[in-house]
Amino acid sequence: MPLQLLANLGWHEVSVLLFALFLALVFFLVLRQNQKDFLEIEAWVTEEKPGF
Repeated sequence: MPLQLLANLGWHEVSVLLFALFLALVFFLVLRQNQKDFLEIEAWVTEEKPGF
């Protein structure tokens, strides 16, 4: 059954799949950059608070 679905893919389905893959890639890159920024801000905040 799944092989029949793959064999019957048209251009519309392929474009939707490519868009979904591109969206997942962008989502992954944004999350990774946010994590880096968070760690950088966290390190900066701990440097600024020597009294605690």
